[in-house]
Amino acid sequence: MKKVLIIEDEEPIAKAEGLILEDYFEVHYAKNGKEGYDLAKKLKPELIILDLMLPGRGGYDLCFHFKQDDELKNIKVLMVTALSQGIDEDKGKLVGANAYLTKPFEPEQLKSLALKLTK
Repeated sequence: MKKVLIIEDEEPIAKAEGLILEDYFEVHYAKNGKEGYDLAKKLKPELIILDLMLPGRGGYDLCFHFKQDDELKNIKVLMVTALSQGIDEDKGKLVGANAYLTKPFEPEQLKSLALKLTK
């Protein structure tokens, strides 16, 4: 089963995302940027669901570093955030995000994007 790493500091949101994806992926969680980066290095998931506003190390910084790391650069990154301005999505794509989803979203949107990215 493919692995997904959810990097989200708000536990209820992380758990909800995990519930949506658990039938399709082996789900792992990190609650901050440092833990997320370390787990990504260890697990090498097929997909990272990445919140932007994280304690310590933000999502844009993390995504940029994932894409610069030879071991991690091919992992698909789906940014999921409440930041809904066009500039936020543009910045996400600039640092290497493969897709961008704004909160709130429908469960089907997350599932569909996750499955599409990991085909």
